[in-house]
Amino acid sequence: MVGEVMIVFVGMMGVMGLTAILTEHHKNITKLRLQQTKQGDANTEATLQALREEVRALRDTSMQYDLSFDTALQRMEQRMSSVERRMNQVEAGEPQKLGIGQ
Repeated sequence: MVGEVMIVFVGMMGVMGLTAILTEHHKNITKLRLQQTKQGDANTEATLQALREEVRALRDTSMQYDLSFDTALQRMEQRMSSVERRMNQVEAGEPQKLGIGQ
């Protein structure tokens, strides 16, 4: 009888020990997964920040090209106006005035 109680007692202790080991293992795995997720979030955040900076730089570059193009277009319009004015004077037989920017 005492032997049977000892066997049951040792069996229960073994089951409890095995349960404790499995629980600890599960806890460690969960902790590692959480750390990987946090690390992945940090990497994602860094990548996202880099993309934001790149988009900002592209936007600035695009704006500079737009302003440059607009300035060049205005100069072309001024030149065309000058050429048209001179052509009208020639066609009308008016004497030409020599000057820069007229």
